Amino acid sequence: MSGTPYVFSGTPYVFLDESGNFDFGENGSAYFIVTAVTMRRPIEIDSALSEYRYERLDSGFDTEYFHCARDTSEVRRQVFDIIASYRSRLQIDCLVVDKAKVEVALRPMVRFYPKMVGLLLNRVIPRTSVGDGRRIVVVTDRIPVKRTKRAVERNIREALSSSARRGVGGYDIHHHESRSHFGLQVADYCCWAIQRKWSRRDLRYFALIEPAIRYAIGGDDPVQ
Repeated sequence: MSGTPYVFSGTPYVFLDESGNFDFGENGSAYFIVTAVTMRRPIEIDSALSEYRYERLDSGFDTEYFHCARDTSEVRRQVFDIIASYRSRLQIDCLVVDKAKVEVALRPMVRFYPKMVGLLLNRVIPRTSVGDGRRIVVVTDRIPVKRTKRAVERNIREALSSSARRGVGGYDIHHHESRSHFGLQVADYCCWAIQRKWSRRDLRYFALIEPAIRYAIGGDDPVQ
């Protein structure tokens, strides 16, 4: 992991995705992972993913958008190859939470999820080179529970407002369907690869995105 921020030219977009569930019992996922993928306009990877989607449609496959867990292995490989080819234009950050170590009082979704998002963005935002008065745009997938949505927005705003003194011209938070942004689909793919490393020690896809990972917070690395 480089630890060195990439230099981009346009408005920074931070796309968020998560992996794992909110079940802290024995049937729940061992880890909860939040991943942030930061890109700057022009977002060049959009064109490559759009072209591949049209190739799929040309071939008779009903491909509305990409979703890593549901896509076929062939599609997954192609999308990861595209992400890898544009990884110098991405910066990936993640928070890996060992759920067994989470305090009981923090486990309700309305507390846990916003807290984890805030912890990650408090690292991501200050290290995102802006300094030119541009806005920062944060995009998450739709959040169905209004109370959780408000809490998430509050934590995101706290992380963003702490950066206002560092040349940030403002910020916006949007909750969109993942199919509406290739950036959210890239975040989904990256989060899936990170989850596979931690839960299954599977490095096949993680290795393709690792050069773009700025840092990973928390979790004992299972393959070191």
